[in-house]
Amino acid sequence: MNVKLFRLNSGEEILARFEEQADSWLLKDPAILIPVGEGNIGLMPWLMYSKAAKGVTIPKTFIAFTVEPLDELKTQYDSSLNRGLVTPSKAVDKTGGLKLTL
Repeated sequence: MNVKLFRLNSGEEILARFEEQADSWLLKDPAILIPVGEGNIGLMPWLMYSKAAKGVTIPKTFIAFTVEPLDELKTQYDSSLNRGLVTPSKAVDKTGGLKLTL
C-alpha cells in the first residue's frame, strides 16, 4: 500500500497509508511529523490513544494538500509504526541550507 504525506488545514502533517474515497481519505496507521529540536523531525503515531489509531476517515475538504514523502522518511515510517516517538537518524539536505534529519 502506498504512503503519502498529508498536510491538514490545521497545519498538522500526517504520514499514512491511505485509500482514496469519493469525498474523503481513509488514513491507515497515521503518524504525525513533529519538530524535535535543532532542525530534526520525529514521527509519532497520530491519535495513538484512540480506537481510530489504525484508521480514520478525513473529508477531502480538511486536507490542504498531499505529496510523496522522501524515500528515507517512508522507510523510517515503515520501521517505526507503533513504537512511539521516533527521531529518524539519516540526515537529508534537500533545501540547500536547512538541514532536516529524517
